[in-house]
Amino acid sequence: MSCCECRQQEDAARSSILYSLLNRDSRCPQGHPDTAAAHQLCSCASRRKLVAIRAPHLVFKAASEVLVKTFRFVKNVPCFRGLPAEDQLRLVRNSWAPLLVLGMVQDSVDFDTVETQQPSLLHTILTHSKERQQLTEAPDPGVPVSDAEGIKMFLVRCRGLRISVKEYAFLKGAILFTPVTELECRDYIQALQREAERALYEHVRTVHQGKAGRFGRLRAVLTALRSMDPQAVAGLFFRPVTGTSSIEEHVLAMFYER
Repeated sequence: MSCCECRQQEDAARSSILYSLLNRDSRCPQGHPDTAAAHQLCSCASRRKLVAIRAPHLVFKAASEVLVKTFRFVKNVPCFRGLPAEDQLRLVRNSWAPLLVLGMVQDSVDFDTVETQQPSLLHTILTHSKERQQLTEAPDPGVPVSDAEGIKMFLVRCRGLRISVKEYAFLKGAILFTPVTELECRDYIQALQREAERALYEHVRTVHQGKAGRFGRLRAVLTALRSMDPQAVAGLFFRPVTGTSSIEEHVLAMFYER
């Protein structure tokens, strides 16, 4: 075999996933030519760190009660009741996760997490193909630690604001009436969202005179709620109990509960 062929095979081996995994420790120091690739591998390892609720059944029950209570509030809003049934369902599907987290702030529901075990990528590569398929098909053992910590920190920050009952109502309205696509009354719903935000502004301006930054902080709450990942919320509070069953069916069942 020629020297050129040897070098080509060596280069191919160095580009393989297995080679990268086995040699990532030697590639992490700064200044190495492969620093970018090493950081990518380290980032992947960080994303594999998962957490789950410490007391899943207790938190599942508390979160479900919060969502049922929130849906009762939603169904008592005249503007929502007047919408077509399909628009109501689309709004609920789109807003249940941020509404749940906001309701957990209002009802002082807290949670603790524990780190869960997940097979490493190297173990997955080296195990039998059937075992790899089973690992792939199995439900996620938790949610990324960054998602759980983000939700927990959001709860802490919001409680520090001492949000009033009226402010909660306006925030819920601004979240509920988010003009998602395929709405029959999209323009009307967008107007309802603007009205909820305007009502929040007028309330803050009237009640909290001299506190110019409060409305900005409440707007930041809205922004954080709108960026909430429904999959992370479901994986944290519901999936440990519901398993592989449909989260949407569970949510809609609570919506239709009387």
